[in-house]
Amino acid sequence: MKRFAVLAALTLSLTGCGGGELGPKFGGSMEEQRAELMSRPSMEEASARYLEMQGRLRDELAAAFPWIQWEQSRELHRAGCSDFDAFTDTGESQTLGAWRSEGNIPDPEWPRAEQIVAQVSAEYGFTPPETVVSRPSDHQVVGSDRYGAGYRFGTAKRTVLSGSTGCHLPQAEKDKLTRGGS
Repeated sequence: MKRFAVLAALTLSLTGCGGGELGPKFGGSMEEQRAELMSRPSMEEASARYLEMQGRLRDELAAAFPWIQWEQSRELHRAGCSDFDAFTDTGESQTLGAWRSEGNIPDPEWPRAEQIVAQVSAEYGFTPPETVVSRPSDHQVVGSDRYGAGYRFGTAKRTVLSGSTGCHLPQAEKDKLTRGGS
């Protein structure tokens, strides 16, 4: 049951529903929420970094497993941020799109694939992969970072990779708040 709850929460975070971060919403006053969002990279910086990581993961997995031919199955889309009540109109999160390749990474090779994901994602500040599914011919791991971004990597009938950002302010909004606007 606990695994189901974790998987359900991650599915919501990775699809842009319910905010980008796992766990409770960021509490505090408007000023505390503002300070937290201002301390984070802008949405443009965060999105570029996460897309770079996703690209590196695709490239390194395809190099290790030459049969992998990635195709995008869902494009990037933007969503609001329900995690910061005072900034629901200005905060933003993104689902970075989903990538898939037909075919399964065989069980004996799965640890190598997981190692690649762990190594690359750690370079971008993500936690070590957490296993949410581990059965014969069916594996899935997830990871997250301190801003609530997350990724999902798995293999069964297809091999899939997807991710999402946490809540960030667009640079124009950060500039406006820096100048004293509201």
